[in-house]
Amino acid sequence: MFCRVAMKALGVAAPAGIAFAPFLVLAPVAHAYPCTAQMTPQQYRACINGPAPAALPRQTQAPPPPTAVPVQTPKINPKAPGAPRNASLVTPPKGLDASPQAVTAAKAAPATRINPATIHQMLQLVDFNQQVQHVVNAHSGNVDLLVADNQALIRPRRWDYVDYDIYHRPTLYNPLNEAMTFRYVYDGAYRKVYIPSGGRIVLDVAAVGLFPFTAVSDSYVASGSFYGGAWIPPDGWDGPPPPDYTPPAPPEVYQDVSADVPADDQTVEVSRVEIVDHDDSQPAGSQDTFLLDDSTLAWGQINDPSSSAQISVTKTQPLPGVGPTDNGSFLVALAAHEKPAQPLWPWALGGGVVMTVGLGALDFSYRRNRRGSDGLASGAGEDAAADT
Repeated sequence: MFCRVAMKALGVAAPAGIAFAPFLVLAPVAHAYPCTAQMTPQQYRACINGPAPAALPRQTQAPPPPTAVPVQTPKINPKAPGAPRNASLVTPPKGLDASPQAVTAAKAAPATRINPATIHQMLQLVDFNQQVQHVVNAHSGNVDLLVADNQALIRPRRWDYVDYDIYHRPTLYNPLNEAMTFRYVYDGAYRKVYIPSGGRIVLDVAAVGLFPFTAVSDSYVASGSFYGGAWIPPDGWDGPPPPDYTPPAPPEVYQDVSADVPADDQTVEVSRVEIVDHDDSQPAGSQDTFLLDDSTLAWGQINDPSSSAQISVTKTQPLPGVGPTDNGSFLVALAAHEKPAQPLWPWALGGGVVMTVGLGALDFSYRRNRRGSDGLASGAGEDAAADT
């Protein structure tokens, strides 16, 4: 009995017993298959405590690890020798402040498990664009607005409260004193998830890739990203991931990248650039999708090593997946620290004057990469998307 207990404590399958009268001798007996983390907890316990069952129902086994094939994206070339080094810096977004105690408590809160494929009927009733518009109208002090391409665009705050569990699943936690709703695209459809104040969620994101999001509360608009490639444990599993699971490498981050904006004939410098996708089906010059400063989506191209700028940007979307796009002038406005002197396009509502920002023009959809995960392309409206 001590031998069986000791072997179980070491994670070794305990051997079955073979009786030889008048005493019991413990000898190893080969199972029809090894006891592995691919089994459910009940099957694993049965396996290490005795002969294996005749067969395992396939649907009760844990899912295999994601295919260890990285998302194929191009590389940004280093700055060319002699290229200008005095480009104006695009101002990085502000963060959302929370006390250290609130951050620690939210990060340790029990996590609600979220399956991105699950449809949340109550969240479907909430118009995300209207939530954003409410923040602009009612809490303009918390929202930065800039003029670019003859329109007012929202500059969101940066959401820093993202972590990953032992299965490499992204966890989002909320240390703010108000609830947040997050919106992102996964598997070709819009997803929304709600996190109460002090709460935490874990997302079963198996697809490999970088997923930008926009988040909104009663007072704030924020943006950020997470990356996938998690091993998804079955319900009730509390052990480690299987030995053959290797988390994918995080997306490469390029620092201090020079970006040409043809619409303004200017070059700016972006502190942080990640490549989201490359889509050959898009027009030439707009086949690469970038995430700038973990906040702004941009479309353009990676330039040749001899070019004066490392990338070119033909279109930006300040709120990933939400609201209007522009011709890249948003980056120039950020570099020049421009802000509108007064709200644009005022209109009367109930005796007051409010600011309206066009949030209906949506140009953010995903194409499948060769794993079935999602890349970015253009051309889907919110009403046409499956919003979950």
